[in-house]
Amino acid sequence: MREPFRLVEPSDVAYSEACARFEFLASMVAMNTDIDFRAYPWAGEFFLSSSWGHDSNGLAGAIETELTGTWPLLRGGAFGGELPRARNALTALTEWRGEHARKW
Repeated sequence: MREPFRLVEPSDVAYSEACARFEFLASMVAMNTDIDFRAYPWAGEFFLSSSWGHDSNGLAGAIETELTGTWPLLRGGAFGGELPRARNALTALTEWRGEHARKW
């Protein structure tokens, strides 16, 4: 997908960051379920420590900081518009990564 979007976003770094963010958010949406066997995140480079980050730095920390009642995804209806559901999805994704990170 990189080449078709080069005119929209010429920076390879910004494009990679946007893709990682999309994969992260799509994974949060996927984790927003009460049915465990359906709660499975997207595979992506966002799981790598260089993207995910450590100690609230990186993509995971940035998204956690953004989680407020005015977060655009909530206002758009994701997570039923409920902040606790978004936070639970982030927690579920973080726990999933923690359980499976050693296998990478």
